[in-house]
Amino acid sequence: MNSSATLRAVQKNVAVLTTKRNFFAGSSQHQEDGGGGGGSRSGGSGYQRLGQSLAAAATAAAIVTAVNDRVYVHAKEEDTNQANGNQQILADNRIRQFKPPDQIFNYFASYMLASKGRREMMMTPLEFYSSITPDCSRQVGAGAGKHVEINEKDIKANQIKVVQSPVDNSVLNKIGKCGLLTYSDYGVLLALLSTPRRYIDTAFNIFDVTGSGTIGAKEFAFVSTKMALKLGGFGSYTDLDQEEILASSSGLLNYLFGVDRKKEVTKEQFKKLQTDLLGEIIKLEFMEYDKSDSGKISEADFVKFLLKNGKITPKRKAMLIKRVEAKWPSKGRGVSLKSFKNFFYVLAAGVELERALFFLDVEMIGVNKDEFRKISSWVCGLETSDHIVEVLFTLLDEDEDGRLQREEMGPVLLDWRQARGYDKMSIGVRLGEIRI
Repeated sequence: MNSSATLRAVQKNVAVLTTKRNFFAGSSQHQEDGGGGGGSRSGGSGYQRLGQSLAAAATAAAIVTAVNDRVYVHAKEEDTNQANGNQQILADNRIRQFKPPDQIFNYFASYMLASKGRREMMMTPLEFYSSITPDCSRQVGAGAGKHVEINEKDIKANQIKVVQSPVDNSVLNKIGKCGLLTYSDYGVLLALLSTPRRYIDTAFNIFDVTGSGTIGAKEFAFVSTKMALKLGGFGSYTDLDQEEILASSSGLLNYLFGVDRKKEVTKEQFKKLQTDLLGEIIKLEFMEYDKSDSGKISEADFVKFLLKNGKITPKRKAMLIKRVEAKWPSKGRGVSLKSFKNFFYVLAAGVELERALFFLDVEMIGVNKDEFRKISSWVCGLETSDHIVEVLFTLLDEDEDGRLQREEMGPVLLDWRQARGYDKMSIGVRLGEIRI
């Protein structure tokens, strides 16, 4: 029973107790007075009972006051805890959106590995998920400078308690069993997530330095060091760097190349890593709304996902959610995991979506529902459902003319990547003035 229910129960009992006391006191006095014998005695008995009734009422009132005080204190503590939780989430959001990659990593990483006179920050796989997911409450940021110090013995003895992903056949859990994530690992995983699936072959070729068709541990170490922004600029690659990386306790290196670093990664394995990683990140986000594991979420929850940490005021965000809720009540058609997943790929593609819109909308009159659906399918290579498009137009089509303009989509769809830091490690291809 919560505090409010407890207070109501006490107040109810007090009312009943007081009523009964007064009733019996009055009734007894009436009977004894009307009996004719021993008037003084019966009156005294009635006053005595009345006094007992008043004393009981006073005691009950004191109890109510005490309970009321406790409820107030408890409610105040709950409000404080909720406010602190919201402040933590807002602080995490600002770090994801505005800080450079190395500072984001250090903020969300909770372990400091001390080995051979060298100290290195490391994170768990679910901390990686938290570092790229706005409003994430599954695992909040540890904070810069806050960490648990560990050594190689702790890792080898498997003494580090890592929170497991709830997703079946989790690739994050598989990587976590092989070790914690280094900053280079973080950079590679973020690059895999932020690279449109149609360009994953290009990403593989960047890692395949020798052009052999496979990626070796040394090639991986070289590229991941080059791409990881370090304090003061981009990382330099030396023999010492290579030796340190190959000998490190990197969970991703162990997962891909084995502890002896003799395994190699094929293009198909590289693509599968991206598919598995994206699939798990998508499922984890979907599960934040699908509490009952029904395989569907409401249209309003889908809109909340789109608007998370977007460049929209809270008041306008509430108005947009209410607009969607009015058209699709809580028991509406809903959004399936498959539809959610396919559109996540569209959002993750970022500039690809904007480029496709520019290609189709040369007259600058916006795009209708059929055109938007066609563009989305181009970008992700998968079918975008009619229902998703209907929800988006209800959300974004302010003038209800059946067409979406760039300025209507921008704050929600085109800026979606920025809130997650996807634009910080994505692959970039440039051809003349065209940048992908």
